[in-house]
Amino acid sequence: MGSALDALSAGVNESLRRLFAEWHAAGVQAVNGETILPRFGAVTAHRWHFRRGDRHLELPLPEPDVGGRLRLIGLGKAALGMARGFRASLRACGVDVDDGLLIVRDAPKTVADEPWRVHVGDHPIPGPASLRAAQALLEFIEEPRAQDVYVVLLSGGASALCALPAAGVTLEEKIRITRELMQRGAPITELNRVRRQLSAIKGGKLAERLRPARFCTLAISDVPNDDPAVIGSAPTWREDDGFPESRSSAERAPYTVMATLDDALAEIAARAARSGEVVALGRCIYGSVTAEVPRLLDSVDRALAAPLPPSQMRLLLAGGEPLVEIRGGGRGGRAQELALRLGLALAERARTDTRYAAVCGLVAGTDGSDGPTEAAGAFFDGTLAARLRAAGVDAAAALAASDSNTALRASGDLFVTGPTGTNVADVLMVAVTSR
Repeated sequence: MGSALDALSAGVNESLRRLFAEWHAAGVQAVNGETILPRFGAVTAHRWHFRRGDRHLELPLPEPDVGGRLRLIGLGKAALGMARGFRASLRACGVDVDDGLLIVRDAPKTVADEPWRVHVGDHPIPGPASLRAAQALLEFIEEPRAQDVYVVLLSGGASALCALPAAGVTLEEKIRITRELMQRGAPITELNRVRRQLSAIKGGKLAERLRPARFCTLAISDVPNDDPAVIGSAPTWREDDGFPESRSSAERAPYTVMATLDDALAEIAARAARSGEVVALGRCIYGSVTAEVPRLLDSVDRALAAPLPPSQMRLLLAGGEPLVEIRGGGRGGRAQELALRLGLALAERARTDTRYAAVCGLVAGTDGSDGPTEAAGAFFDGTLAARLRAAGVDAAAALAASDSNTALRASGDLFVTGPTGTNVADVLMVAVTSR
């Protein structure tokens, strides 16, 4: 019975994995600046507008006849795609960017004829390259001119990629504090609060350096509640600014969050609804992985208990950024560890209820990189434990060493996409099927 069940589950899971990969890619595209900005941004009456639902931003363009320049500053994993998308929205209307500086995690695969310089910083821990990138940014800004207009393109990863210590703080101190906070699983709100305090750029200090020039900020959010005080550690947002009220204040520089995890989840839900029923759990995965597993299993229990027509699928869809405390010297990431723990928990339940063996899922980052690994995340199902045993993997030892990547590579469950050029945290898909 067990071998037949494993074979059945593997056949079902192969087709589901293909669907998960397609839906993940669709969700990523829904939050990719290179596609979003030409679609929702345009120039009218010498002003650039962005409108996506209730998100709106408007910025007067500079006057070239008085020496005004349109300058881009891109900070984060999505900076290059955002810059290309913004430029495309301008060029469709006969306008172009004058120059720019982008600080990214992944170097461009090809060198194009584009009006900006690209610097690669260190990530997820800031380092010397992050410091050099920040210094290059200050050189680029120099003495801002009132006739210039800056567009700041901000996304996840900016905090580490562009690092300029505050007065009295060394780079080594920033590195040590960042590493300690990350190893103990500090939430991003706490981590970026500390980063703002240690930085000469974050916490609104970049905005101070840009004045008297006009500027706006376009952000892709990878943080809970899409709070500008947390995204990228808030280089253009003062900590005492309110949200969302200050988005429409005429006294503050325009700021809009142009893409969020909600956008990715909505696109995935729309695609998945063509194949079955979607149960939207929302942005809810922000606790520790050990706390999230039983809570998510409760959702699986309910999905299995509800009637489901033959040969139909019910998809549980959620997003967030689970917290992981690093316990050993292995390689892994929050998505991979969550996948490993969920798979093992499903396998344990499948020992007494065979329906759990056919439950299949994917946890993956939208940036294509989960922790310091090559994987975006991992697949899991109720037969994962058997694959680990067949590969000679001690699952308990792997978890104790924070070595989920090694374990899941051995079992053939890693999900690899390569860098996606955007980032809105992680997505979780879990499929329950009738047989």
